Amino acid sequence: MRNFCQTKYIFHTFGYCHIIKSERVKMKKIIFPKSLINIAALFVFILISIYAIDVFARAGGGGGGSHSGGSGGGGDLFGIIIYLIFIIPFPWNFVVIGLIILLGWWGNKQNKQQTVLNQLPLGDSQDKQRTLNNYLTKNPDFNAEAFKAKVNQAFIRIQEAWMMKDMGKVRKYISDGMYQRMNTQFKMMNILDQKNLIDNLKVKNIYIDKIESDGNFDIIHVAIYASIVDRFVSQKYPQFNSGGSEEFVEYWSFIKKKGIKVGDLYNSQNCPKCGAELSKNAGDVSQCDYCHTYTNLGDYDWILSEITQADDYIGVYSKTSKESNLATKVNELFATNEDFSIQNIEDKASNGYLQILTSKVLKNPTIMRRFVSDELFEKLNNDNSLDNTVFNRIFLNDVTLISASRRNDKNVLAIAVKSSYQRVLLKDGKATLIDSVVMSMTETVMMSRDINPQLSKGSLYAHVCPACAGPVKDTIDIKCQYCGAELNSSKNEWIVTDIMGVSEYQNYYRENKDEFVAGVNIEKLESLYDVRDYAFNNVLVVMAADGNFAEQERGLAVKLANKWGYKADRVVPMFNLAKSGSLVVRMPEDQKKRVKILKLMEKAANIDGMISPEERALLDNVKMQYIQAA
Repeated sequence: MRNFCQTKYIFHTFGYCHIIKSERVKMKKIIFPKSLINIAALFVFILISIYAIDVFARAGGGGGGSHSGGSGGGGDLFGIIIYLIFIIPFPWNFVVIGLIILLGWWGNKQNKQQTVLNQLPLGDSQDKQRTLNNYLTKNPDFNAEAFKAKVNQAFIRIQEAWMMKDMGKVRKYISDGMYQRMNTQFKMMNILDQKNLIDNLKVKNIYIDKIESDGNFDIIHVAIYASIVDRFVSQKYPQFNSGGSEEFVEYWSFIKKKGIKVGDLYNSQNCPKCGAELSKNAGDVSQCDYCHTYTNLGDYDWILSEITQADDYIGVYSKTSKESNLATKVNELFATNEDFSIQNIEDKASNGYLQILTSKVLKNPTIMRRFVSDELFEKLNNDNSLDNTVFNRIFLNDVTLISASRRNDKNVLAIAVKSSYQRVLLKDGKATLIDSVVMSMTETVMMSRDINPQLSKGSLYAHVCPACAGPVKDTIDIKCQYCGAELNSSKNEWIVTDIMGVSEYQNYYRENKDEFVAGVNIEKLESLYDVRDYAFNNVLVVMAADGNFAEQERGLAVKLANKWGYKADRVVPMFNLAKSGSLVVRMPEDQKKRVKILKLMEKAANIDGMISPEERALLDNVKMQYIQAA
């Protein structure tokens, strides 16, 4: 009875004391503090109670507004304060109340700062020593400094190759998927007569952030802190010119087979197997001309397999998914397949996805024919959504395996592909932006392969026949010209069987749930993002919509950051991205959240009393793309 009365009283107003008295409970003996220990105990209990009330009120609320005008929390807190004034002797009553208010404010501030954006890296971190030590225990010959020297070399050379639109010299140590990401953008840039000029490239820091095991492969995620002057220039369409100085952190992921003796693809131009000189003009295939060894599969050295921007790396669920229950189950499922790794599947998915987009933009179905099913080919070939359209920007932000299932004697994997894009309409000799800024979206690539596959001798995604390793050209013919094997067969290669939007995939998942071996909710890909995080990101895009993120706008952004609980130093990278025009509009899949975010964006645009034409165009574009078209 004693504990019940105390607890019940704490959550009610001062008037409840009469009920306690009417039950003839002596209040002094129940609660009256006789020492500082009693006061401390009561203080802790009350603090927890108040904090619990505060958290509950915010959890279902519509933002960081005041709680005034409502019932419950405010009255309870007032009752508690009155009660403390009378029940705790002076001056301890005011000391306890002051501490409660102070710690309540601190707790509220800490809760507001529990946001993914406050985890953005500043670039000055060091190697994650515990991660490195764990890896060294199993790989004592690993030299972290020598590895980082290769990363530094790869970073600089790949930037140079990108500017020249020629990946030949670096092809030997980048995956097929990474090559396709760059090659796709080159094709779009050529249509728009664009160049990406790079100057003053400086690497300021490189550190190892995470090391993962993935099937028979190891993956090292490395943070690269650098500065650059980066400008897109087109003489034909100068209205699309953009860029400027930028300071950033990117995460580069390198993959290597376990247990191999590491060679040196970075400082040698010779084949790691036979020693012959490798071609400097390698294209779709990174292969020795003499012994036909593929150099970029992780058999001889660390291979670049992914580049991720800091906000995606920190905020997207995928970067921990390989250590999750999904990854464990999937690797167990394919334990007998020596060529399987989640990273490899994600690489194939990104490769296929971009080649499909290229095929649709160029109206050339031969580009995608070899690696898509007959049903999907027919579906995509009849899709006219990209007619007269080219991508001014097309980047893959994140590629994540989200489920595994079995159907009709085949393994089926679902890979979520998150992209950033900006479309241009080419018509009657004119080029017009369809998207006023870079937008983002997520689609799911479905890939299938036989449960008991035949040994693959090559990758369709690198123009190699899996059955005989013969070269494959872009062609509608799905028969290998050397061995006659059916190219888009799932007997020994992962074939793309469908591409779905988020809602379509969710329906598919619900309807076929019994077939799934493992999976995660696709909406969790950005589960760490809150409405305010999306809104803050998009508000910065709005502020920079006129091509100028001025000091006044930066000042407003800092004030907004402080109001919403962001640490100003942590969101500086976002300011820099906004200034250079590199920040991407983000939206969750939930329509109600999208409407809230758009309203916050409109308020931010009107903060100086007017909405510029550029800002209005952006807001209308976002409304049409994410709300009306959804």
